[in-house]
Amino acid sequence: MPFRARSGHSVQPRHRRARGVLSLLCAALLSLLLSGCGQDPLPEGVVATVNDRPIMLRTLEAVHDMSSMSWSGHAPSVEQLQAQYGNVLSDLIVQELVAQALARENIVVTDAEVAEAEAEVRADYPAGEFEKSLVEEYIDLELWRSRLRARIAMQKFMRQILRPAISIPLEEVEGYYAAHRQDYRLPRRVQFLVVAGPDKAAVDKARAMAVNGARPADVEAAQPTVTVREVKMRRDRLPALWSKELAGLAPRQASAVKQGEWGYQSFLLVGEIPEKQLELSHAYPLVERVLLERKMDEAYARWIDAELRTARIRVSTHLLPEARGAARDSASADGGNATGAAGAPGMSGQGMQPPDGPPDGLQDGPVDSPMDSLDEAGPGGGAAAGARMDAPTAAPEDGKDARTAPANGRQRTTKTK
Repeated sequence: MPFRARSGHSVQPRHRRARGVLSLLCAALLSLLLSGCGQDPLPEGVVATVNDRPIMLRTLEAVHDMSSMSWSGHAPSVEQLQAQYGNVLSDLIVQELVAQALARENIVVTDAEVAEAEAEVRADYPAGEFEKSLVEEYIDLELWRSRLRARIAMQKFMRQILRPAISIPLEEVEGYYAAHRQDYRLPRRVQFLVVAGPDKAAVDKARAMAVNGARPADVEAAQPTVTVREVKMRRDRLPALWSKELAGLAPRQASAVKQGEWGYQSFLLVGEIPEKQLELSHAYPLVERVLLERKMDEAYARWIDAELRTARIRVSTHLLPEARGAARDSASADGGNATGAAGAPGMSGQGMQPPDGPPDGLQDGPVDSPMDSLDEAGPGGGAAAGARMDAPTAAPEDGKDARTAPANGRQRTTKTK
């Protein structure tokens, strides 16, 4: 559906940087893994324990499958698979640490909260389409819900444990604004409405109402199949199609109804917005948010560093390239599951960063796959707590997808060239 608000999908540059740091967690664990291989093997089906709480192989495989839906059709190498599984396992370890931190504070994620978040996702889809989309992408509903629960847990952790310890004095906001005043200048922009819908006649009626001054909400109420979105953009950043449709229009004029990206659409020019410098009184919430996100990231990094120093973490060495040879030798010798101990007191964790960051708020855009929100959107907290997850899109209908089964027996989607 066009113009549906979604969670966290700038996908935040900060979050993309943070996702890359998961490999650092593996590297930090490695030094102790290799020195602890003499310990008893982990139970069958367990790939790691966090303070004696197990992370199961089936969970690791399932989450890996969910985050690897964009295969190119070429089988990954052993080293690539080890890196992928290591990153997913690092994410699961951090999620378990967060869950245990919430438990210590008697903070729970209720079934009602999960159901409410799921209902928000389902609201974006016609009846039956949500389940159909999950089936087409070979996603287990209960696993999807468990990932949703983990994300809500991260939001609560950020909001209820980290956020209360952070303060942003007025002097700090003023100093940042003074040093970055140029960042709070609004450039000249064009303001317009995009009227879109699947039915040409309905869009034409909505277009006429908008030209006559009706509010977008009133237009949508009168024409339920039509979406009216107000947009403010710099002209030099307009998509070519939009720029062409707006060219030559006078204020309150609309382009003809044509078939486009979202069915039929028309563009109505509202006017030009001149360049403007935001004064501190108006820029304050924006500056505060920048400082808050920075401090949240720093607080998260300090927290995870402290947790890794004290947590009792054991991980199978089979996921680590440096230990692969030793693990193979050990397995051939006695069939054991080589493990290592990590997170013992004194572990440095130097340079450790959070694998996720607070969300950047709601962005406008079409709904994508659930993997975008489950595995890329930030964990929550900060200034935009309560952002929701998205559900999957339907599989392509052009016949270009090939279904293949991975080694663990589950089906997955493979793009073929």
